[in-house]
Amino acid sequence: MRSITFLLVLVFSFACKATNAQGCSDAGFCTVGNLSQQPAIAAAKQKLSILLPIGLGDEDVLVFSPAIQYDNNLSKTWALQAKLTTNYANGNLGTAAGLGDIFVSATYLLPFKKEAWKISATLGAKLPLNQSNLKENGLSLPMQYQSSLGTIDLIAGIAANHKKWQLAAGWQQPLSGANGNQFLPAYWAGNNDARQYTSSNDFNRKADLLFRTLYKSGPMGKFTFHAGLLGILHTGKDTYTDANISNKPVAIKGSQGLTLNTTLAGWYAISNKMQVGIQAGVPLIVRDKRPDGLTRSFLIAPEISWSF
Repeated sequence: MRSITFLLVLVFSFACKATNAQGCSDAGFCTVGNLSQQPAIAAAKQKLSILLPIGLGDEDVLVFSPAIQYDNNLSKTWALQAKLTTNYANGNLGTAAGLGDIFVSATYLLPFKKEAWKISATLGAKLPLNQSNLKENGLSLPMQYQSSLGTIDLIAGIAANHKKWQLAAGWQQPLSGANGNQFLPAYWAGNNDARQYTSSNDFNRKADLLFRTLYKSGPMGKFTFHAGLLGILHTGKDTYTDANISNKPVAIKGSQGLTLNTTLAGWYAISNKMQVGIQAGVPLIVRDKRPDGLTRSFLIAPEISWSF
């Protein structure tokens, strides 16, 4: 019990330092396959996890994003992963809730003669369950409220795992072009709060590159602790369509560039089959704008998993 209390206090305190800064949340691929803090190919044959991230987005929008994840280690070299996400958001423009995305991926452990290191490759996809156009009173809400980015994405990654270290690199490429969001502040006539949000009508998001370096401490009895750096490079300027003026794509200044975060995570093994964990991140370098709605000024992510 003392170990669980220590874990909760440590990671919660770490997460609180992110208040009033852009958080480390991304378009989803930092938890896919071998890009996650826990390697997909592990000792357990199968694992079922419930993920419960909660945080604050732009304009203090409360975001709760429950997800369920299934991992299956088919063999010593192959692993499959599937995840279903949902989302609830509440803020000064209203409330929205809905299904998010389905993530599917396969990870292959490459033949490598150095026994101390395990090199793996992951290929996957993000499939949206809506067009990112949830509404309040008939008006499209900004991306901060949406349960999905509304695009089909390709995800690829490579990772090198050591007993104490993990090095990983990933790529997430939207394939389906602009999503179905229709938010423009001008549509919310007389609502001054709406002017604080970035326009996202026909939002078109550029690709992301991920770089992770991670130190793994433990297990120390039933406790495992990870700390590292997570960099996400947004490769270009996102765009929206200004339907009121030009009806052409408009580049969003400040939406490209690097976000660099320190990360902290811990897990406590309740039994051989069950463990609880919690993850958090604090930004060191941020982009000027995150029009995708993924900014988090506060983020804490508890989870519980069962191996079988």
